[in-house]
Amino acid sequence: MKHYLGLFLIALLINITGCKKGIPINADKEETEDMSVDASSVPLGLPRHVGFGTEGDISHSANYINETEYQYQYLAGDIFSNGWQTWNSPNGDFARRFLEQIGSSGRIPVFTYYNIVPAKKRNQDPAFTNLADAEVMNKYFEDWKRLLQICHNYGKKVIIHVEPDLLGYMQMFKNDPTKATIKVSESNFGDVKAFSNDAKGFSQAIVSMRNTYAPNVLLGWHASQWATGYDVIKGKHNPEQAAIETAAYYKSLNARFDLIFSEFSDRDAGYDEIVNKKLNTTWSTEGNTSNGNLSDYERFRRFLKKLNRLTDQKIILWQIPIGNTLSATCNNSAGHYKDNKAEYFLQPVAERSNVDRIKQYGEAGVIAFLFGRGAHDCTSFMDTKGDGTTGLNETADDDGGYLRKYIGTYYKQGAVVLP
Repeated sequence: MKHYLGLFLIALLINITGCKKGIPINADKEETEDMSVDASSVPLGLPRHVGFGTEGDISHSANYINETEYQYQYLAGDIFSNGWQTWNSPNGDFARRFLEQIGSSGRIPVFTYYNIVPAKKRNQDPAFTNLADAEVMNKYFEDWKRLLQICHNYGKKVIIHVEPDLLGYMQMFKNDPTKATIKVSESNFGDVKAFSNDAKGFSQAIVSMRNTYAPNVLLGWHASQWATGYDVIKGKHNPEQAAIETAAYYKSLNARFDLIFSEFSDRDAGYDEIVNKKLNTTWSTEGNTSNGNLSDYERFRRFLKKLNRLTDQKIILWQIPIGNTLSATCNNSAGHYKDNKAEYFLQPVAERSNVDRIKQYGEAGVIAFLFGRGAHDCTSFMDTKGDGTTGLNETADDDGGYLRKYIGTYYKQGAVVLP
């Protein structure tokens, strides 16, 4: 997903016009870290330790990382032409096969359900046109019902991550009535006629249909770190304040999801630097005067921790970039871009059997780290390029085998038990 596209200009416009009230960017002294204990419960059926997972459909199952416990798959496309229901025959068989094979491997299946933006091939993000199109929303709720029925027939636990960033945009524009219309009851779909035509009604409809058709499904809402109009990381915004505003917006929807999904970034840092021409894409690992004495990882951890404390919900971190700076294979060519997310958590495990960073995130409410590409040419944990780019003593995997090797090391040493 390209949720940062145009986001800086949106946030700038919000601040200039005064449509969005906020606090100063470097306001970390106004809110100190929440020192309370995580009182949330791990949903039934999920591991009671910090787990790891990856992306990848079942055609790549031979290349999955053996130790992983979660496997996620996008369900996306134009629901009027090439949506997920058409990917296998008969319709919907793609999802059925995924559930059966992932379940038989002992993993927990995770779907990222992302179908509003691509509907009618508009690919408008945020998808205000599609949200206000009754025909789109009628088809959408029909599609959602079909997925829930398939999950119900599967019978075991399924996680569905609902529309990444959608609620982030709704939160950002909550005071703008021109951005608030969502054709929920006006879609004339039978199951949702009782719900209001806004983000609240949409969220309640999604949860209500899950309750009716697939109670075995755990629903995840997406907490976007920029939803307040101030980016927690890029703007060095106060993490606790951002979490307070985001949790308050979620609670205002009065729709009880089961989990929070969030993400570090949606591209390898090297990809963003070279392909997207962005600056300062690598997350800082140490606090200093330029970042308000909070590293990006610590700032994000505090954002997640406050969200967890305010919502009593566990967190799954999703679509984590796979590149690293330590493998020679990661040379910032296509498919082999650098990043430091994987190594931030796994290198201490590899060097010193030290799981402190993973434990700190676990104490902030995180139960799983899911690694995956946010764009086709981002780094994979498999040999998707097949281009022979492999460093000395490294595997053919596009990251040089780093993720595969050290996730294995983490589990061999013993996974971090959740509080």
